[in-house]
Amino acid sequence: MADGEEFGPYVVYELIGAGGMASVHRAEAKGIAGFRRVVALKRMLPGVADNAELVQSFIREARLAANLRHENVAQTYELGKVGNTYFIAMELVPGRNLREILRQCSSVCGAMPIPLALNIASQILDALDYAHDLCDDSGKPLGIIHRDVSPANILVSESGVCKLIDFGIAKVSAQGMQSQNRMIKGKFGYMAPEYLEGRIDARADLFAAGVIAHELLANRPLFQGRDEMQTLVNVREMAIPPVTHWRPDVPPQIENIVMTALSRDPDRRWQRASAMRNALAHEVQRLGMIGLNSQLADWLAHAFVHRPESDHEPDMVIEVGTKVLGSNPGRPQPEPEPEPEESAATKLFRPSRPESIPAEPSSPLPAPVPAPAPAPLAASPSPALAPLGPWLSAFLVLAISGAVAAVVYFGLLYIT
Repeated sequence: MADGEEFGPYVVYELIGAGGMASVHRAEAKGIAGFRRVVALKRMLPGVADNAELVQSFIREARLAANLRHENVAQTYELGKVGNTYFIAMELVPGRNLREILRQCSSVCGAMPIPLALNIASQILDALDYAHDLCDDSGKPLGIIHRDVSPANILVSESGVCKLIDFGIAKVSAQGMQSQNRMIKGKFGYMAPEYLEGRIDARADLFAAGVIAHELLANRPLFQGRDEMQTLVNVREMAIPPVTHWRPDVPPQIENIVMTALSRDPDRRWQRASAMRNALAHEVQRLGMIGLNSQLADWLAHAFVHRPESDHEPDMVIEVGTKVLGSNPGRPQPEPEPEPEESAATKLFRPSRPESIPAEPSSPLPAPVPAPAPAPLAASPSPALAPLGPWLSAFLVLAISGAVAAVVYFGLLYIT
């Protein structure tokens, strides 16, 4: 498919992703006078066109997405149909989704710097605040609830801008765009507990944002179990560990904001995305933990220089300031690569860290608890025996064994 596939006004190239209803390819729209625009082309799969309910869901997604105009929401350009195939042309975001980034952090490069994790969380909240408060042309609230805020649906561009995507299962209250409410939709590890009981409002998206923030800071999944059933049980019943259980350098003020979002009682949770975002912004400013989009882009470019190993054990070392992340001395190291040309990405990883991304909290961490002394080893042979050689050592062992046997033998004779 090197030359691409002609599809209406588009030339379709490589597959980007696929689901149960549609596939997404990189495509290019061509117009007059050499006009070209690269898009993400979402096309319904063959056979889906015969399902009227799925077709209406696809059209509804496009109509809803067409109303969304925000820096942190992927833009929708067009809804169309070629033959029997419906398609949606969307903004193509060069970069990676957050699921890939979290996997890279956990398996290769270590936890993301706290200011950059908070930058991502703030951008997600910006997108949710916009969607939750969006009104139609008459000023009536659309009542949008995303319902699937998860790492797979958050793209981080090469410039460090986060984009919330896939409003296909969003709940909307506006006339003509209502979604069906009979079915629970979304990824289990990011579902609010009340949603599992059939109750949902915009605060369910904030619970999901809290899960993502926790995972970004702790560098590990929060509720993921061995299977979907265990994940659901964890969401409803598991004692939620504070972020500092895994990462002690997270300031308590930041931890409190994240844990409030994770309250299982929606009335004790943040009530609006703007409230959580503003609380984060206040603490980030006060603590001097500002992370810029450009710094996020540089950090990600450096973090993805190395690929994760199949067994998810890091082989490489990345230095952030003076802290070493992701080393694995137990395995042979690859040949060193030539030093790259100095760039903004490498500068971010030098010991001279930008002041806006401190490596440590403002107050010093408590001294590490010394490890317990190892148990004493068994006494080794006396150094005086070492020069005697193996033959004399063997003779002494046999002599001692014979003496013990003689004692036992004469003892038995005496008893009888």
